[in-house]
Amino acid sequence: MLNLNWRVRLIIGIGLLIGSGIAFYWGYQLKIVSEPFSHIWVLALGFAWVGSDQIQKAANKESQDPD
Repeated sequence: MLNLNWRVRLIIGIGLLIGSGIAFYWGYQLKIVSEPFSHIWVLALGFAWVGSDQIQKAANKESQDPD
């Protein structure tokens, strides 16, 4: 596994959570116009899961770092 700095993990996690919000909004807009949208919401859930995991790993690593 990559040994990333906790700050990089935090930025990646926040970016993925923002991407999740955008994908949820996109899926909702597709739902309004009666287009297929469930695959977009699954993508958004995946972004949210990975983003929150990266934020959790960054918080754990930051608390263990002596600097």
